[in-house]
Amino acid sequence: MMLDRKVESILETNGYDCCWWHGCFDVAARKDEFMLLKVLDNIDSFQEEQARNLRILSEKLDASISVVGTHTRHEILDDNVIYERFSIPTFTPDTLESILHSNYPMNFRTKGGMFREIDPQALRSGREALGLTQSELASSVGITKKSVYVHETRKMMARAGIVDRIEKTLKKKISIPYSEFKREANSKEEAQNDFERNVSEELRRKGFEINFVRKSPFNLIAEERFMLLSEIESQPTKIKSRLEALKEFSDVSGKSIIAVTETEVNSNIPIIERKMLKDLESRDIKKLAIR
Repeated sequence: MMLDRKVESILETNGYDCCWWHGCFDVAARKDEFMLLKVLDNIDSFQEEQARNLRILSEKLDASISVVGTHTRHEILDDNVIYERFSIPTFTPDTLESILHSNYPMNFRTKGGMFREIDPQALRSGREALGLTQSELASSVGITKKSVYVHETRKMMARAGIVDRIEKTLKKKISIPYSEFKREANSKEEAQNDFERNVSEELRRKGFEINFVRKSPFNLIAEERFMLLSEIESQPTKIKSRLEALKEFSDVSGKSIIAVTETEVNSNIPIIERKMLKDLESRDIKKLAIR
């Protein structure tokens, strides 16, 4: 809980609107951009399923995603270093505060060691300014000519020690901060029950692109020119307990929410009974979703 409070304080001090939900993410926050954070003291407890759903949310909601923690089972996390768990950027709360001030870390830590990203243009211009060939630079820092060529062609990570040697030789900074906090989904979730299957098939027939997501305040994302977030539940008592979280998430994310239920439910967000869904045109659903 202390870590939760620290993260909340950092976000609020920096002017972010926040809501909390303990699932594949713990905090949704918005200021200039929308971000989703999973907050864990021990980042080894972060699960692959959570990462998979975070990637779906990142792509569909245009959200930056990350894990904020303090340690693994074996070590304390260093500040100003980006770690990674299941391809999700991971860092300390103090690093989060630095990032919110646009001070992005240079170092990226994996099991293979410490790495930094090289700016191809900076590398090429620095080498040419000293009149060095690719072979001469490679020989000077103890790498291959092919490695120099590749790093001058596209952005890539290199071991921090190699980057240090190149920068010392060129007398110029060639590394760039890590700032890639958005991810593409590389897999899809499937419907888990008949209710989800029936609702999603009906929405697809109306022209919506459907994606499922788990362990979030909602479990279906439907798209057609705008983002529609739908909570689909067959148990009214269950959805009532989640309406407040849905409303808070909608307010922070700026996205519209429609709940699809089996029976009528009183709510301050738009509700569609499943039996009525088939009689609605896509334009009717869009009107309900307009914020």
